[in-house]
Amino acid sequence: MKNYYLAYKSIISFFIGFMSFAFLVLMKISGLNDFQIGLILSTISISQFITYIILVSFSIKRNLLVSAALELLILIILIIQRSFLTFTLSAIFMGISNSINSSVIILQKGFTRKDYSIMMTLTHTLSLAGLGIFYLSRIIGIKILLILFIPLLFANLVLSSMLRYEENKESLSELYSWLKNVGKLVLFFGFFASLRRVAITSYIPLILLTVFYTYTPQEISLYLMIIQVPLIIFFYIGHKISEKVFLILCIAELILFLSLSMFYRESIFLFLSLILLANISSSLRAPVVEETVVKLSNFSTKISSFYHLMDTIFSALASILLAFIVKLDLFYGIFIIAGLSSLLPSLFVYKVIVERK
Repeated sequence: MKNYYLAYKSIISFFIGFMSFAFLVLMKISGLNDFQIGLILSTISISQFITYIILVSFSIKRNLLVSAALELLILIILIIQRSFLTFTLSAIFMGISNSINSSVIILQKGFTRKDYSIMMTLTHTLSLAGLGIFYLSRIIGIKILLILFIPLLFANLVLSSMLRYEENKESLSELYSWLKNVGKLVLFFGFFASLRRVAITSYIPLILLTVFYTYTPQEISLYLMIIQVPLIIFFYIGHKISEKVFLILCIAELILFLSLSMFYRESIFLFLSLILLANISSSLRAPVVEETVVKLSNFSTKISSFYHLMDTIFSALASILLAFIVKLDLFYGIFIIAGLSSLLPSLFVYKVIVERK
C-alpha cells in the first residue's frame, strides 16, 4: 500500500509541476487577457478555501479517488476546449484536487522518517521534471503533450482505486479538543511556516527582479530553477540527521538570511548561493518537520484540512505584511523575517522531537 501511495503522490506531483506553468501558457495562447487570467488564478485559491471548509465539516470517503478523477477531467477539458469558461471550471477542479491531496494524510500512518525522505525526494524531483517537460511542447506541440498525459493520469486513477484506507470518524468537538491541547502550538508553527514560504516563493524572486534589473526575467527564472535541483539529494538524506544537527541547521539558516539582509545587493551569484544554502538547510530538516507535524495532526483529514485552511489565511496575511515592507523598500526586512520565521517553528519541532525521544 505504501508503494502505491508513493506512486500516486509522484504522478500527481509530476502533473502539478507541469500544470504550474502550462496552465498559464495555455490561457495566454488562448487569448485571455491579464484580468481574466487573474480571476481564474484567484478561483483556484477560492476553490481550495471552500474545499478545506467542506473537509473540516464533513467526512467524505474515497477522497483520493475523487482527486485523481478530477485531475484526469481537467486534462480532458483542456484538450477538448479552451475558453474562459473551461479554464474557470478547470481552476475550480484544481482547487478541489489540491485541497484533497494536501489534506488526506491517513495513508502516512505507517511511515518511517526515511519514508518521508523518499516521498519528499520523489515529489520534488517529479515536480521539477513536470515543469521542465513543458519544453517538449516546442517540438511536438502542446496538444500532443497534453494527450500524452492521459494514460499517466488514467493509471493514477487506477492506483487511487487500489488505495485502501479508512478515514477516522471525527466530530468538530474532537477538532476543538485538539485545538485546546496541541493544536494551538501547531498553528503557531503554521503561521511562521506560511510566512517563510511566502517570503521565499513570492518576494525573493521579486527582489531579484528589482535589484538585478540588468538580468532578464527568463534568466532569473532559470537560475531559480537550477538551484532547486541539488535539493533532491538533501531531501533524500534528511532522515539521517540527528537532533543536534537539526538545531545547528536552524541556527545556520538564520545566519544565512541575516547575511542576505546585509549583502543582497552585492552580486546575484552571492544572493543565489546564500538562498541555495538556506534551502539546503530547510531540505535536510524537511522530513523531520513533515513527520512531526503529521503525527501532531493525528493523521486526521479533518485536522489536516483545518491546518491548511488556516494556512491559506496565514499566507494572505503574510502577503499583506511583506507587500507593505516591499512598498517601503525595506528589502532587508524580508530576509530578517524569513530567517526568524524559519527559526521559530524549527525550534518548536526540535522541542517536540526531543520530548518524544
